[in-house]
Amino acid sequence: MSDNLNKLIAEAKLAYLNAEVAYQSADINDKIMLQPKVEEAQELVEKLEAQQLKDGVVITPADVAKMKELREQINDAATLQQGLTKLISILLTFV
Repeated sequence: MSDNLNKLIAEAKLAYLNAEVAYQSADINDKIMLQPKVEEAQELVEKLEAQQLKDGVVITPADVAKMKELREQINDAATLQQGLTKLISILLTFV
């Protein structure tokens, strides 16, 4: 496994954990709305971690930087939905 892949997985896990913390702090209405995205993000992080990447997919330092930037953005419920949407879209390119 490449060093960039290891870094991407680490950043994805941290982004998901930040989202989970913000989700747990959200009010019930936000939780109802966000629950499917939180679950999808968790599944995608687990798939990324468990499988080899598709042939031809290359993880660049820019991909890792994008995931790190996203992780830093997901720190409150106000940006949680947007952050989860970005996390899912990034993870889908690798899973």
